[in-house]
Amino acid sequence: MATPKDLIRSIFRSIGYDIIKYRPDQPGKDIMIDLRKYLKNDSPVIFDAGANEGQTVATFKEEFPNCVMHSFEPSPTTFATLKENTKKFSNSNIYNAGLGSKSDKLRFNENEHNQMSSFLELGEFGHGDIKKETLVDVKTIDQIVEENSINIVDILKSDTQGYDLEIFKGAQNSIDNNKIGMIYFEIIFSKMYENLPTVSELFDFLSNNNFHLIAFYEFFYQEKIASWTDALFVHKSYLTK
Repeated sequence: MATPKDLIRSIFRSIGYDIIKYRPDQPGKDIMIDLRKYLKNDSPVIFDAGANEGQTVATFKEEFPNCVMHSFEPSPTTFATLKENTKKFSNSNIYNAGLGSKSDKLRFNENEHNQMSSFLELGEFGHGDIKKETLVDVKTIDQIVEENSINIVDILKSDTQGYDLEIFKGAQNSIDNNKIGMIYFEIIFSKMYENLPTVSELFDFLSNNNFHLIAFYEFFYQEKIASWTDALFVHKSYLTK
């Protein structure tokens, strides 16, 4: 005989929902809760690679009011919006530049949907049209850390439409000197862009540099296959407070 709990669950499933036990302490449920578990201070330094229009800046400033932000957006047009949207925040440093494995100037593909813009070419699962190709400045995390005398980057958030591994490579010196605490970034599984790094390449780079996988977050799908998700990796030096 079905229990009342079974009947309620059946009703919710019939309309496309499910009932599960809420466990906020379980990794992978809430990124902000997970980040707080490992933070070592109340004024974290946060690098925001792929800042877009400032959505992440606003979120982190709400969650960590005393944080120091360094946000990077290569598109001049999107950067103008980022500048306007973040001018009210203190300790918010913005750069009209991308991040990569070396200091350079690179062609940036500006998509009609600016969240799809990337240094990579669109692939089979990509969408939107490229409005223009813009030559933009690219810096490295190591360069920014040295120029600003930054002792530690508590959180590196990277959402760069498949360019994340190049960004990690540009932080090698900082990583070697235990200056990167946590990395929260988007992993793309589908052929959304050409020449994407594989999941194993991303995992191997981070694992070989003493980062440990904490959790995956919500998965998104295209054509019935997993297309992308976010992941949190924590450096071994941050696993104990």
